[in-house]
Amino acid sequence: MNLSKEKRTAVIAAKLAGRVLLNYFGKKEKVYTKPNKSLVASADLKSNESIIKTIKNAFHGHSVLSEETGLEDNGSDFKWVIDPLDGTHNFLHGIPIFGISIALQHKGKVVFGVIHFPALKITAFAESGKGAFLNGKRIRVSNKISLDHSIVAFEFSYSNRKEKINFLNGMIDKTIDIRDFGAATYNLMLVACGKCEGFVVLSTKEWDIAAGFLIVEEAGGKITDLEGDKWSFSSGKYVASNGLVQKELLKYARNI
Repeated sequence: MNLSKEKRTAVIAAKLAGRVLLNYFGKKEKVYTKPNKSLVASADLKSNESIIKTIKNAFHGHSVLSEETGLEDNGSDFKWVIDPLDGTHNFLHGIPIFGISIALQHKGKVVFGVIHFPALKITAFAESGKGAFLNGKRIRVSNKISLDHSIVAFEFSYSNRKEKINFLNGMIDKTIDIRDFGAATYNLMLVACGKCEGFVVLSTKEWDIAAGFLIVEEAGGKITDLEGDKWSFSSGKYVASNGLVQKELLKYARNI
């Protein structure tokens, strides 16, 4: 399958949306609270508009799923999955760890994904079967075989806090560094480029992980549900790692 136009469109859409976000970054914004207590700002919505406009100009008949506008099902084999601003809370507090995630699915399988962090000037992308890249250079997961003195990224958002605390309790006596960077896309990028050994997420949505999961897998990493089985978007809880520490990390994740 030749995805040259789709890949080019996705990267352009991500970078144009990045410019939109930077125009708002560091300024006071009108903020709304969603039913799940997360926040949405004007920047989310403007970034979303920019991405969808770019995609529709190139592929009018494709379906689109966005965090901010839901699913537009056009009956196409292709579906774009968009998070126009991952790390909204970081963004609103002036922390530059925030990004855009755009994935393309074909018949339910993610075939391309790009994540772009405009304030950090970082872009990662992957095409199914063709490897993962960061700012144009091939990336690989780490080769660490133990969690001892490793770094594990962890998502500690509002939902499922009791389960998340149980996970952390299981690591109290372990020499493992836990980091919450406030953006699933950033956590996954760190795993993919070998800076973190793993990422545990106990509450997430398709748009947060669609692109990032492909990038991790194409960088040689592994992702499963908490039982160690093949992941699906319906699972909601996942362990991603360099593959070498997957079994060890799963033992802690199951402690919830």
